[in-house]
Amino acid sequence: MEQTHTVEVLTALIAAKEVDTTSHCRRVASLAAGLALAIGLDQGQVESVRQTAQIHDLGKIGIPDEILGKRGPLTSEEFAIIKRHPRAGHRLLSAFPELRFSLPGVLHHHERWDGQGYPSSIGGDEIPLESRIITVVDSYDAMCTNRPYSRARTSRDAVHEIVRCAGSQFDPGLVGAFADMVGSSQRGAEGCRPETPRKEITELFGHDLRNSARLPAVVATDGRVADRERKSAWRWHMLEQTAPLVTMVARGLSSCERLVVELHYIERLSSKEIAEVLETTEEQIARTLSAVRERVAGVRRAFVETLCKV
Repeated sequence: MEQTHTVEVLTALIAAKEVDTTSHCRRVASLAAGLALAIGLDQGQVESVRQTAQIHDLGKIGIPDEILGKRGPLTSEEFAIIKRHPRAGHRLLSAFPELRFSLPGVLHHHERWDGQGYPSSIGGDEIPLESRIITVVDSYDAMCTNRPYSRARTSRDAVHEIVRCAGSQFDPGLVGAFADMVGSSQRGAEGCRPETPRKEITELFGHDLRNSARLPAVVATDGRVADRERKSAWRWHMLEQTAPLVTMVARGLSSCERLVVELHYIERLSSKEIAEVLETTEEQIARTLSAVRERVAGVRRAFVETLCKV
């Protein structure tokens, strides 16, 4: 196929610039294809996502070596140069009509779900699906790889950082599917029992928690919240490993809801105190807690008890 040949040529071009970038792109392509398959895309779409992911960093061939391989933090000027690579890649791909399908994915793979990304600052469903897929797996691979400026994290830590950033940096629906995909792979390797199927979840709760309506995100500026979120990510990770029923409930909650539940049930703060920490209204916190109680229904007590034991 002509487009496959072109992708391989462009991959070789990336390799001529930096071997590490080529390896990263191939890993991202494999993970992106797996995630695309996991969310139900057909084989043609999966292959398009794979090829787009393989050349998503094409624009980096124009970045000076001293910036691309710099050890230590980038200056604001250097980061501004790094941020040019999605548009540069888009321009390069425009010369290849057979790869027209890859243009949106390459251009927008650094956008964020909350609209704070680049180059276009679009958010939510405005971001092309292939870009949202690449964003998740690109970040995962970056965290799991030794870089000049950071040491590799474990797969477990990387997944939970992505879970923590669901709804802000990443598409929350894709994050759930990605966590399932990585978890299933690890459980298969370890011979662990698979989790409860989606059909059983729906029968148990009367609806699919992963598709539940999400409350508006609460923006927190209190410096203490970042530390609480890091601790929370670890607690939720432990729950996912040890309590399948709680896992189903936890994955149905937004990051805002998880934080409010932790502050209320673990740190025993009142709605007024939580509202002060998160810089929102007491009514909003009360509505959040009410929504959570309604959705966990009969398993709320077991859920809270398990959470408090971690």
